[in-house]
Amino acid sequence: MKFKNKLLLTGAATMAALFLGLNANAARMDMVDVSNNNGYMSTAEYISMRNEFGVKALTVKISEGTTFKDGYAASNIANGQAAGLYVNGYHFAHYKTKAQAIAEADFAGQAAKAARLPVGAVLATDVESAEEQGILSQATNDRNNAAFMQEIQKFGYRADIYTSGSWANNKMTIKGKTGWVAGYPYVMSGQKWYTNNNAWQWSGS
Repeated sequence: MKFKNKLLLTGAATMAALFLGLNANAARMDMVDVSNNNGYMSTAEYISMRNEFGVKALTVKISEGTTFKDGYAASNIANGQAAGLYVNGYHFAHYKTKAQAIAEADFAGQAAKAARLPVGAVLATDVESAEEQGILSQATNDRNNAAFMQEIQKFGYRADIYTSGSWANNKMTIKGKTGWVAGYPYVMSGQKWYTNNNAWQWSGS
C-alpha cells in the first residue's frame, strides 16, 4: 500500500480505463484504497465505482508515523459514506519498537477520530517499510504489531495488518482471520489466494 508508487488512480475515468481492460473472468473489485496521492475524490466518483465496477468498500489513508495526517481523509470518508460504501482506514507504520508502535497507534486513533472514521471500522496498520520493519526479526515485528493493534482498539476501531505476500508469516505472523495481504498475480483468473485472511489485494492499481 505504498501509494507514493502504487496507487495512481485519479478519478472515475482512470478507474474505468483500468477496470475495463481486465479479464472479464477476474475477481470483482470489491474494495479500493485511496490517499492524498489521489487528490480530491468526489461523491460522484465513488458512486461511479459502486455502480459501474461493484466496489463495496473503501479504505482511506488516515496517517503515517507520528507526524503525518492525510489531508484528504475526512473528505474521502464523508464522500465514500455518501456513496453508500463501507469505509475503513489505514495507518502507514514507521515503528521499530513497541513504544513507537503505541505512540503511532495513539496518533492514528486521534487522526481517525478527527477525520470522522466511524467507530467500529477497521483501522489497519500498513507494515511494509523495508528500511524499518524489513530489518527487524519476525518476533519483533509481531510484538510491535500486537502493541499497535491493542492500542488502536482503545479508540473503538477494529485492528488489522496490511503487508505483502512475501512478508506474511515471514517478516510477521498473519494468521486466522487477520491480514490484508498483497499479492500481484500476472494472471488473475481463477486465483483464490489468502482465503484464510480478511482480504487480499490482487492489483497495485
